[in-house]
Amino acid sequence: MIRKMLIIAAAVAMPATAMAAVTTVGASGVAGAAAKVYTSTSCAVTGTVTFAKPGLSHDGSLGKKATVTSTSAVTPGTILSGTGGCGTTTVKTKISTAATDCLTAPAPLPAVCASATTKLPYAYSNASNLASAGVSSIVASLSKGLKLSDNGNKVTGTVTLAGTTAVVGGACGTGNIGFQLAGSTNVTGLSYTLLLCLVTDTGTATTGAFGADYLAAAGGNTAITIASAGVSGASALTFVKV
Repeated sequence: MIRKMLIIAAAVAMPATAMAAVTTVGASGVAGAAAKVYTSTSCAVTGTVTFAKPGLSHDGSLGKKATVTSTSAVTPGTILSGTGGCGTTTVKTKISTAATDCLTAPAPLPAVCASATTKLPYAYSNASNLASAGVSSIVASLSKGLKLSDNGNKVTGTVTLAGTTAVVGGACGTGNIGFQLAGSTNVTGLSYTLLLCLVTDTGTATTGAFGADYLAAAGGNTAITIASAGVSGASALTFVKV
């Protein structure tokens, strides 16, 4: 009885602000915790895609490994539309692509397979392979999702074969090549589209224009090796919240 009276007395004596804090904690779990706000926003992105060394070329290269890895790093910047933000966190990905086993694969084989040995049996990074295996490699490599940020909130975008396409011209502009990833996220009602336009490039005998150099290499120019491509132009990360 005495203990019950002491508890009542303490409650009466407790300041209103303290009572409010206790009430807030009980309702949300954390005092003053704000609800996350997701927005419909589009932001320009820039960055770099680095191909497996030495880079893309007409003939390709020989190696010891059955898979090779290209990397990309793109960062959101200027807000193109909307009132939220796409964040400033760099989106980093690793894309693994299966190499061709020159000793067992059926014809037609990459030109470099003519020089294959038992120590260097795998052909990779021939330019035509980007067009034929680029989409499937992206989907397989990002099967666990794409880590993004909408209005400062971490979200994971789903990556599917249906939502991933190669872009030639179109949204990337005349002469440019790229990829578009689109789909749902782990947030109900929030979808995303990531357009990556490969506009510039670096490497041996390159001109600085990825689209032109890639088509030249794929078409038979054996002098060109594209080490990396610059993501810019119409490239954008877009969120839609419904």
